[in-house]
Amino acid sequence: MDKATLNAIRALRKKTERSEQKRFVVEGDKSVGELVESSIAIERMYYVSTMEHAVPDSQGHLAEQISVKDMARISQMNTAPGVLAVASIPTFSPENIVQTVQESPMKYGLVGCGLQDPGNLGTLIRTADWFGFGGILITEGTVDPWNAKTVQASMGSIFRVPIAEVPLDFLHQLSGHFHLEMHGTPYSEIKWESGWIWVGSESHGFKGIQLPSSSFAVHIPRIGAAESLNASVASAIVCSEVARVKKAR
Repeated sequence: MDKATLNAIRALRKKTERSEQKRFVVEGDKSVGELVESSIAIERMYYVSTMEHAVPDSQGHLAEQISVKDMARISQMNTAPGVLAVASIPTFSPENIVQTVQESPMKYGLVGCGLQDPGNLGTLIRTADWFGFGGILITEGTVDPWNAKTVQASMGSIFRVPIAEVPLDFLHQLSGHFHLEMHGTPYSEIKWESGWIWVGSESHGFKGIQLPSSSFAVHIPRIGAAESLNASVASAIVCSEVARVKKAR
């Protein structure tokens, strides 16, 4: 691998470079396999000799065998899994995501608001995929969805669930808002129809965020003594309830 290519891939660790190059990195045979099955364009694939089996025949023309040393240099993981793909970041307009949400089985989408942890956002994406939610809109200050850790945590779901960052003004124009709060109406008492479920950061919630005036506070009743729930866990509980209600109709 030449130095220019190596440096260009290593630069994708930074959000600014991902935005400029419009590319991101996917690692590991499972995640790369999910990527291959998606509609996202793969630009190049790299593998070490022991991972040749992880390169699908359909991608052979894009694949290049490199040394273990070079793989370690371009990998963003503590231990390089031996197969890595560089792909184009898909672009979704907010309007397209709204339409996809309206046409989805649940007719709901998620709003990631100020989520800082890549694992939380990745799990949120995975949760949306599992329960048939149509898409995710994120606000400024939320971690980049194409961060390697977010991509890894989504377990391939980010290749199927459309996601885009939008200004709050755009979100305020939409209807049917629900936000997860420590106090509010228990999630099991809400008549779920369609709309957007807002998930805030664990440490700050929606502090400093102007929620839509019509947003409905949703509460997950606490029985034990835990101070709070992980943001992605809380979203999964509510998404499960939405799916249960929809399936029962």
